[in-house]
Amino acid sequence: MSKKKKKDIAKRRTQTKAKKQKRSKIKSLRSTPNVQLVEKPSISTIDTPPGFREISFSRGLMEYAKPLMNYVEKGIVKDPNDAFHITTHTWNFDIPLEQGEVKIDKKDIIKEIEKTLKMNSQESVEFFEMMIRRKEHLFPKDIQSDNPTTMFIRQEVQYIIPEFNYDSLNISEEIYAPTNKDVELVESLNKMDKNITDGTDYAEWEDHYFEVEEKCKEKFENWLKFKGIKGYSEVFPYNVEIYLNFIYRYMHDDPISLKKIKPVYIEEFFADYVLRKVIVEPHEYVTWPPALKLFYMFLKEIGYLERHEKFIKLLDEIEPVFVEILKEMYS
Repeated sequence: MSKKKKKDIAKRRTQTKAKKQKRSKIKSLRSTPNVQLVEKPSISTIDTPPGFREISFSRGLMEYAKPLMNYVEKGIVKDPNDAFHITTHTWNFDIPLEQGEVKIDKKDIIKEIEKTLKMNSQESVEFFEMMIRRKEHLFPKDIQSDNPTTMFIRQEVQYIIPEFNYDSLNISEEIYAPTNKDVELVESLNKMDKNITDGTDYAEWEDHYFEVEEKCKEKFENWLKFKGIKGYSEVFPYNVEIYLNFIYRYMHDDPISLKKIKPVYIEEFFADYVLRKVIVEPHEYVTWPPALKLFYMFLKEIGYLERHEKFIKLLDEIEPVFVEILKEMYS
């Protein structure tokens, strides 16, 4: 990436730093009474203590639960929810109680471990104590911030974050002819965009959004297969679903849509939203930029966009910055 492009991205980030901290409000909460909305910084800009990395609470809980999830993978625990109950019980065991709450008895947790993981009494006691130590080891209390949505986790493993291999796509140059269902999707997207532009209340277009989301995933998957990209025909539509949620169901300072979105919002999607909201293996995050590039190509071919080049160019600029963020967080 050229120095100029890096400076342009850095400049946009500086100019919108204050605004970025406000965009962490879920759009569906606009009409919900008595909801306290907490501002939080971008997860990729938080200063972390040496030897630790920042992580969302939900992702942190999943990392903590790995010893239990191993029993699910081995088939010893059939229902993942049973393992997750033990996760939450051991996690909450040493957390101070709020007024009116009843502390879960240690003996009850150990019995739950014994029954669920099919252990004897001694093994279940040792497993309980291991989970208590694991929490303190991974998430020491004395280094945690006051922000309840973000935690610092000990960097136990270093991940290799490769750049996405675009040679693996082999995109067919055959021209795609939009079907009647593609035309219907374009009409649905335009209707969705009008709801946003007109400031229509979320409750009035929520059902329509989910219809659009399903149509986008289905038709995009068909398009990928037509273009010969079968290896990513499940992953890329999922990535697009996350992007659609960010565009249409997340609080922004400006009304935005797929065709009318400022660069700073796409930067926010990569630097914060996807890292905070999505739980995948670190190397899997690199599939988002190519997924969105292909999605904008798809939107152009079905007639929703007149031109898609500016989106591709912007994603080309953001992608190496995103990879560097991943390397800083996980390597």
